Order: sequence, then structure tokens, then C-alpha cells
Amino acid sequence: MSEDRDEVRFQFGQNWKDFSKTVDDKALQAAIDGLRRLLPDHCDPIGKTFLDVGSGSGLHSVAAARLGFVSVTATDYDYNSVQTTKENACRFGVKVNVSRDDILNTKLSGQFDVVYSWGVLHHTGDMRTAVATAAGMVKPGGAFIMALYLKTQFCGMWKILKRTYSAGGKFRQKAMAETYVKLLQARGLDKAVRARGMDFRHDAIDWLGGYPYESATPEEAVALVGPEFLLTKSFNTIPARGLFGTGCAEYTFIRRTAD
Repeated sequence: MSEDRDEVRFQFGQNWKDFSKTVDDKALQAAIDGLRRLLPDHCDPIGKTFLDVGSGSGLHSVAAARLGFVSVTATDYDYNSVQTTKENACRFGVKVNVSRDDILNTKLSGQFDVVYSWGVLHHTGDMRTAVATAAGMVKPGGAFIMALYLKTQFCGMWKILKRTYSAGGKFRQKAMAETYVKLLQARGLDKAVRARGMDFRHDAIDWLGGYPYESATPEEAVALVGPEFLLTKSFNTIPARGLFGTGCAEYTFIRRTAD
């Protein structure tokens, strides 16, 4: 493991655990709608398998189960995320196979009809390997859905800020979080429509603390996945300036079949 992943790492699971307290049926429906939008056109989940790499709160694993996937597997590097995913699956009455796993040293075997990883692979400390490993778990003809941070001119600055936040104690983190939230509010950026069931404050802290941190242009993202895959959908691929942060570009790929 790299130094970044061992010694300086944002506690994603704690943020997701706290966010999970706000999750209700409305948030779940937003997650279902967001997942449905990213699935390949005419995709029928019935009888298909789904892997969620980096499940966070587990909201999208639950959404996959609600959509009718016959088997939903969820993994996360963070213990709190694993526990929160289990709790939300139980809470919403769906079956999700949940385990702790490191995508860079995965214990998973086999392939899945849909592999989904939203806003996760750029936080591993080795985005290239993480993307390649996740993509390799897709069955021929299956779908690989991922979201990666868009590269901007301020990525270098944000990498320093994120590491500073993640390496700090509670006092520093609270001060930085309050300052960042107020800046976003002053710019009116808290009024943006929150998709996928997320809320403003937890999303802001997730961005501020998200370290390790890498980003990619759309062209780089396609190259990371490789020629075995065909890009069929993409969203949010035009980056903002990046001074106050950047969003994730979303990509849906289909793995080519031998014939």
C-alpha cells in the first residue's frame, strides 16, 4: 500500500455513516432514478448481477436491489461504510452481499453483468490500477459504470488542501469545513440540485476531505478503461473552472464481446 492510503486518508465511512441518518424514501428514489439513468438503454436488471465498488452508505446498492438485480454485491475499503451498507440494506428490506475489500488487492473473483463505482476509484491512491481492476470484473457484453473527478487547472491546489484537511485533527477539520461550506453558500452553490440522493453538507465535506485524490479528463477516462469497452453514455463531462471544486463525470461503458 502507498503512504497516502495508509497514513493520510479521509474517513469516508464516518461521513457516510452520518449522512445515512438523513436517508429516507425520497433519497432512495433519487438514487434509483440516478442509477436507472446510468444503466445502458433497454437494460433489464432481472436475472442480472450487480457489483458496487466503494458502496459508501450503501444507498446505490439498495437502489440496485430495488431495481430487480438478482444478486447485488457491495464492497468498501472503509469499515464504517461496510457497516452502514449492511444497516441500510436491512433497513430497506433488501438483500445485499456486503464485505470489506480493497480494489487494489481484491479478494473478489468472477465477473458481473454490471460493475458500478461512483466517485471512488480516484480515491484509491492508484486510479489507473483501480479502474483496470474494476473494468476486468465486467462480463463480456456487460456494463461498467464509473464516475471520476474532472481534471481542472486547480487540481494541484485541491490535492494539497485535501491532504491538509485529512491529516488534521478535529479542530482543523471543523474550521476548514465551516469555511468551505460558507464559501459555497456565499457563491450560491448550495442551491444546486443534489442528485443521487445526496445532500449539500455531506457532499461538500466529502469533496473537501476526499484524499487520496486524482482526476481525469474525459479522454483520459476512456483510455483508462481501454479498447475492450465501448463508451455508450456520458454526463457532466465539461469541467467547471474548478476553484471551488469539481464534479464527477459519469461514464457508461459496454464490454465488447468476442464476436
